Formats: sequence, C-alpha cells, structure tokens
Amino acid sequence: MHNRTEIETDQPAQLKEILEPSLESDENVNYQLDIQNNKVVISVDTKKLGTLRACTDNVFRLSMLANKV
Repeated sequence: MHNRTEIETDQPAQLKEILEPSLESDENVNYQLDIQNNKVVISVDTKKLGTLRACTDNVFRLSMLANKV
C-alpha cells in the first residue's frame, strides 16, 4: 500500500524539520519526506490498509499542528 501527500507551504524546509522526528519508519511502515519546489512530499508505504490509513491521518494531524505553531 502506498500514499503520497504533497503539502504546499512558504517554508518547506521548516515543515519537513518539524514533521520528520515524528514520522519514524519501522518494520510496519516506511516514511520518506522530500522537498520539491514549495512542497513537502510525504510518501508512506505499508503492507496493510488500516496501517496506511492511520499513518496518513497522522501526517495530516501533524501538519495541521505545525501550521498552528
């Protein structure tokens, strides 16, 4: 299972720095964060749909929290 989320921002390096410590890969999920133009691109790979859903939800929640900070 794979998901790719692109978040446009004026400060992509700062957003990546905020998100990266909370998005740790392990044997069940693999996160990859990249910067492309004015976007932070977060790729999530998992083996199960439920895990993918939870990880994607986590990405959005952390992004919204970072926006408030």
